[in-house]
Amino acid sequence: MTIWEALRQAETAMSPRGIPDARVESEILLMHALGWDRAGLYARLKEPLPDSEREAFWDLVEQRLQRRPTPYITQQCQFYGVDLYIDERALIPRPETEGLVDTVLQFAEHRSPAQSTLVADVGTGSGAIAVALALHLPQAHIYAIDISPDSLEVARINVRRHRLEQRVDVLAGDMLQAISEAVDIMAANLPYVRDADWSGLMPEIRDHEPQSALLGGPDGLDKIRLFLPQAVKKLRPQGLLLLEIGQGQGPAVLDLARHHFPSAEADLIPDLAGMDRTLRVLMRSGSGT
Repeated sequence: MTIWEALRQAETAMSPRGIPDARVESEILLMHALGWDRAGLYARLKEPLPDSEREAFWDLVEQRLQRRPTPYITQQCQFYGVDLYIDERALIPRPETEGLVDTVLQFAEHRSPAQSTLVADVGTGSGAIAVALALHLPQAHIYAIDISPDSLEVARINVRRHRLEQRVDVLAGDMLQAISEAVDIMAANLPYVRDADWSGLMPEIRDHEPQSALLGGPDGLDKIRLFLPQAVKKLRPQGLLLLEIGQGQGPAVLDLARHHFPSAEADLIPDLAGMDRTLRVLMRSGSGT
């Protein structure tokens, strides 16, 4: 069996199971089994696949056929161009969350390069946002906060992997109760899936990702309602708050933000699909309740 034939067989096995992008997923799993990058894979498609690597590859494919997410199988993922470790203890970072990082970086561009920036990444999970921001904002110090001890272990792995221990503090705590000082920027990715939507989620999410990182109560806003009053007390004048939200939650979250931050600018940022994805609150001097 050649490498090309192995890829075709894996794709053929995955496609009927409803696995999106079966070809791409097959390539990722085979690259992982072989320890090659994509260029190396395509340069050797006609070569035979050794028996030992073939066995390892099909073990990975079988896990994927059971709907275990590929990042958990390979224990790696990318977020904002950064290589991260991931396992079932933490939520898999989503591409749509990269827009939140973009907005933080745009905001930080208007700050003086000599001015230090204090950031809170609330609900850090794998540490994806904290690590990406630390790598792009050398003047920033970041608090990576989560209530889950398991998720924090994954975050610590990623902070160590990128040698950011001096600039990223990984903290256990219930949202902003973990820090005592105010910050310039808050980036929050809290649970916002509605309870009634849980059973309809893809099995990759429902059966493998941590439920505590996803479920946000009957309307998905339980954690957000707790977070915003805390944020009022911990966001500095002229600071920025960004909060990822779910489909259809924009108007309700915007109302909550304007209630708690009546003097601030509050709006919604759409994702690439045009759906309201991020709440943005920009503080002015004296903003708050």
